[in-house]
Amino acid sequence: MSAIKLRAYQQRVIDQLASYLDNDSIHIVAPPGSGKTILGMALVEKLQRKTLILVPSILLKKQWIEVIQHYYPQWEISEELLQPANITVTTYQYLYSKRKELDNHFTEHGIGFLVLDESHHLKKNWSDLLLDLKEKATELQTLALTATPPFDANQKEWGNYIRLTGAIDEEITVSELINEAVLAPYQDYVYLAPVTKESQKQFTEFLNEQNQIVSHLCSQPEVTEYLLAQEFIQQPLNQTEFIYQNFDSYLSCLLYLNEQQYQFSDDHWQVLGIKRNKIKIPQQTRKSIIDLYQYLFQVVPQLEIFRYLSKKGWLYEDKLRLFPDFEINNQANIPLMKEAIEHIVVKEESYLGNELRCVLLFDYIKQEVLAGKEDYLEYGVAPAFLSLKELIRPETSLAVVCGEFLIVSQKIFQTHFQTYAEFRREKKLAGYIYLAMTDKNRSELLALTTQLLDSSEINLLIGTVSLLGEGWNCPAVNTIIMGNAAGSYVQTQQIRGRGLRCSGDEKLTNIWHIASIYPNIPVTEQPLFAAILKRLSFIEGLNLMDEPVISTGRERFELPDILDLRTIAGYTQNNLYRAKERKQHFMLWETALKQGTHLAMPLFIRSRPKETEVHLESNAFKLDNVDQLNLIQAFLQGALNIYFKERKRKKHWHKACQVRQKLVQTLYQLLLNEGVLSESIPLVIDWNNHSFSCEIVASYHQEKLFNELICELLGEIHSPRYLLKIKQDYFVIPGRYSKNKKAVLIFLTAIKQQGLTADFFYTKNISGRKQLIKARLNSLQASDTLDINERKIWQ
Repeated sequence: MSAIKLRAYQQRVIDQLASYLDNDSIHIVAPPGSGKTILGMALVEKLQRKTLILVPSILLKKQWIEVIQHYYPQWEISEELLQPANITVTTYQYLYSKRKELDNHFTEHGIGFLVLDESHHLKKNWSDLLLDLKEKATELQTLALTATPPFDANQKEWGNYIRLTGAIDEEITVSELINEAVLAPYQDYVYLAPVTKESQKQFTEFLNEQNQIVSHLCSQPEVTEYLLAQEFIQQPLNQTEFIYQNFDSYLSCLLYLNEQQYQFSDDHWQVLGIKRNKIKIPQQTRKSIIDLYQYLFQVVPQLEIFRYLSKKGWLYEDKLRLFPDFEINNQANIPLMKEAIEHIVVKEESYLGNELRCVLLFDYIKQEVLAGKEDYLEYGVAPAFLSLKELIRPETSLAVVCGEFLIVSQKIFQTHFQTYAEFRREKKLAGYIYLAMTDKNRSELLALTTQLLDSSEINLLIGTVSLLGEGWNCPAVNTIIMGNAAGSYVQTQQIRGRGLRCSGDEKLTNIWHIASIYPNIPVTEQPLFAAILKRLSFIEGLNLMDEPVISTGRERFELPDILDLRTIAGYTQNNLYRAKERKQHFMLWETALKQGTHLAMPLFIRSRPKETEVHLESNAFKLDNVDQLNLIQAFLQGALNIYFKERKRKKHWHKACQVRQKLVQTLYQLLLNEGVLSESIPLVIDWNNHSFSCEIVASYHQEKLFNELICELLGEIHSPRYLLKIKQDYFVIPGRYSKNKKAVLIFLTAIKQQGLTADFFYTKNISGRKQLIKARLNSLQASDTLDINERKIWQ
């Protein structure tokens, strides 16, 4: 019988162990405070293999050893990598330092289970070493434990991460831990801080210059002359092999020449596989401009246009940097960011009084301002301390902690820190004492400071992300202000986790995110906020748009459509007001949690106009009104054109949804046939006039696999191995079912069993490439584009 008593969500993972062992990797995601160490030990006990546990810090190494010794005092433990016991615990850093001595280490020492704790810390050199060691040990099973997979990493980084850890097998969600009273509920708020007029001017100038450069690129006599001389333009039928292998480049050339009034010959239409009158040539796009000039730079880098791009900074060190990001001057916006923090602190202090336990985190210390340097344009721990100590009420206790020093009030020093007087340094801080941090006293001073915050003798603690952002815990924290620069999803989640520990019966933590906003610029084009919002969209939370629902997605932040100065101020003011309603939000969490048992992952498919179409529609009626518009109303209001256009759109959308339903059912049935899904797992499909959704209710791994296959089948067409054609529409046959022709025929048979007539094409031969070109052209000329989004919803 196990020495460890597991909670229900931990036991669920253990019960699913057999299904995880189908491959050589187990990958578990669980939030801070969920007991990942306990869960890891339970899996070690279950597998009964010689185990190596790797952690990113000495602190976590000690924690693992303490847990093992507490629950399994009879187990043999080693901290020495080169002299392993049944259980060996060491750090990633130490493993890497011994890399030259580890060639066949796992096999030679019979290590059969490798635990990768806090696996999001795996840097490239560490993961490369571990992948090499893992490939040499064919019997090795790995377990990756993390609270924060790097969801916002680029495709290459994510691919490297998954190669080592394997796909995520199970996720223990924050919502289910809140439901079991293991973690406390919370509410995320965004404080929108408009940038200065100077910053607005710089961004406007950047956009204007970008538009000028793009106009220059869209019509260049030397480019036109060069392209018209190329054989794939002059004699395309003689260059079909080149065209089919470089179709993006070829298409970008055609789009460019079309805007120079070039008339395509019949040969081009024959290559494209369509009739001249069946398609309207689309305008150049950002992608086509990039494709065109990347091709030209490869074959004729001596063109004068590239000297021009070099002067403009779009060509640097022999690399094209087309559409470079706006280089943000954050310093000009520092006073506004500081003002936002001060505003939040003053409001939260007024709401909670002595119950305030607020943590304010920064990337930098800026200690020089404590010695008298002007702090107006300095942003960090020390400048925030100097401004906030003048603003807070006398009864609010303020402290500062970082790797270099601790600052506490004179009263707190006299009561609790007299024994550390030897570390006192003379600073002119008016009522506050400065204590130097050293390797000798750091852990003790941090522990005591944490204890005082926990007991409410400190109300506001200012610190650094590096010290407090991960691994540090104080259950009483009820307010977090993220003063740091927009970090990764991993860092954002780790910081948020500092406020989710339970403390008291009705604790609710307010978490503040501060975003610099450029007025009158759409949210998705904001230079700073777009990246922050992307990370926030992965995080589940209370959605109050209609009734209380727990979900992911940017919708739950209810951002205004138009970000002018008035709406920015109104949005922020509304959030500051809502932040007062902690008790109400706690009750709303309870209401939302009662509506479900788990965090489901439905896929939502929506059609939206392409950017070039957005402003062509009359503003006479919004889409919401069009739904209710009948024929008589349309006639009386002079909107017959809109009425018939919308009716046609609905008819086409519903037909497309009927096909999608049958395709989704096909995939579901195939997974049932393979034994990946069981008959007890339901499939739910729904659609209305604007969206289509589908989901299965299963384990995380099963739901994720199903969603990935649906995205592949219904998503954008790039360069698949096999294409599926149903009437005039094209779809991708997922890689799982297109490894060979036999697999494709099984897929096609399953589709026909759903009552659909379909053809398939192998895109690596000439006829198949023609079909792929048709599919790509269909997508280009479509007025709408499909958005496929996975959301998590508690249900």
